[in-house]
Amino acid sequence: MSKDIATRVTTGVQALALPGQREGWQAQHRGSLLNDAQAYDAIADALQADLKGRRVDGDLPWGLSASMRARKRVKPLRDAAKAMRKAAKAINATVAAYEETQPEVVVQRREDKALKKAQRKQQLQAAAHNSAQQTLQRLAPADADDGPAGQPKLLGDFFGPNSQQRRGA
Repeated sequence: MSKDIATRVTTGVQALALPGQREGWQAQHRGSLLNDAQAYDAIADALQADLKGRRVDGDLPWGLSASMRARKRVKPLRDAAKAMRKAAKAINATVAAYEETQPEVVVQRREDKALKKAQRKQQLQAAAHNSAQQTLQRLAPADADDGPAGQPKLLGDFFGPNSQQRRGA
């Protein structure tokens, strides 16, 4: 039995490695799991209908006890069908994960990420340089004492006798 499992695992891994066989492997396994889920649902429906029809002494007259009992007995089959559908989704996720981790795809994604990072860094450096240049131009002193220029160069110039701001007035 272990030899059978080993060959099945090896065959599955080889099928995932080849792009042409990957889709076939996915369709085969996903299809068998979904067929099993449908079979479990059909069995659960038939069993639930049969158990609802069986009355037991002590049941309530309108059949509520029988339907609750039937639902309770069928729940493991419904859970098995749900697990099969979840396993079919896992097959899809496995194939997608395998495709995402192909060496060519990973290398291309890393190169794209590094390029975008370099572009963002270059844009930030340009913005910082422009901001610094504008600040320096604004704070540059006048060439002559009477000519208009940027802001005053000393902090005392803000509070001198010619200042527009007066405290306490």
